Amino acid sequence: MIIPTFLKWAGGKRRIIDQIAPTFPKEVNRYFEPFLGAGAMFFYVKQKHNIEYCEISDINKDLINTFKSVRDNPEELIKHLKHFKKNNSKEFYYKTRERFNKNWIRGIRRSATFIYLNKTCYNGLYRVNSKNEFNVPYGKYKNPEIFDKKTILEASKLLKDVKIKCQDYRGILSRVRKSDLVYLDPCYDPIKKTSFANYTPKRFSEIDRIELAKFMGQLREKKVEARLSNNDLPEIRKLYINYKILPIFSSRSINSDANGRGRIKELLIML
Repeated sequence: MIIPTFLKWAGGKRRIIDQIAPTFPKEVNRYFEPFLGAGAMFFYVKQKHNIEYCEISDINKDLINTFKSVRDNPEELIKHLKHFKKNNSKEFYYKTRERFNKNWIRGIRRSATFIYLNKTCYNGLYRVNSKNEFNVPYGKYKNPEIFDKKTILEASKLLKDVKIKCQDYRGILSRVRKSDLVYLDPCYDPIKKTSFANYTPKRFSEIDRIELAKFMGQLREKKVEARLSNNDLPEIRKLYINYKILPIFSSRSINSDANGRGRIKELLIML
């Protein structure tokens, strides 16, 4: 199965779908993924199952608008990406990043900019500062693959008729119902204080961890089929002591420190 992810994303699930997917129900009619990222799990589920209703979402406005651009106007998006590929350089990157952060770029060109920055920045890392400014430096790539036309067109086909929303994960609660499949892949609880947790201006906190656990409890009350990924930490195991937990082994390739890459033990918390 081809998984047409057109973005790089820290913690992406492309490499461990084969460990997570076997826990899913054999039949999936309605699917929700409220921490979208690069969408690898969505692309898998959409192809594997005959989905009646599919809703993917995230609080990252530029990420969501980029998915909408891929869904609705892939050919025009590709035209803009060709421009970025032709002009790519260190100087061009920093000028483009500045224009992006100042909101001087709008519409579908902003979506193309988002993909360009993602594919040419250091280690393909999406990170913002407290002002919500993308601040990753230029990556040292000789010939970065900024886009692949076939991948974008395939992704566009799979996104047809899919609801794409910019919202907090709790926004799905009023729509999910018994037997729906919900996959939650939030910004992980950091293994250490210096671990990456900066998808948004506000760093993932202990309060966020507790609120997410409460949300899982609400899904359980609705008898939803939910799966939640996180790092294997004592505080996570304690929060979900009454849930079924499956160890998952993940390969981390996006890390500013080479010693931080490699096989990491994660948890899959299941309803």
